[in-house]
Amino acid sequence: MKYVIASSMLVAAFVAADRAVAAIICTYRGEQVSGMNKICYYDCLGSPAAIAIPALELCPLSIRR
Repeated sequence: MKYVIASSMLVAAFVAADRAVAAIICTYRGEQVSGMNKICYYDCLGSPAAIAIPALELCPLSIRR
């Protein structure tokens, strides 16, 4: 029983560590309204990224990739 609990905790730690390493914080660069949606543009350490949200919402100042 102890081995099952220990191995479950070890797997959970690897999953959490994998997500933490892969996350890049992208900063807001601009926006464009397209119909009923708004496209928010971001800079992810030199790589561009974009998300679409409803036109009446505000773009987040940063996103994680």
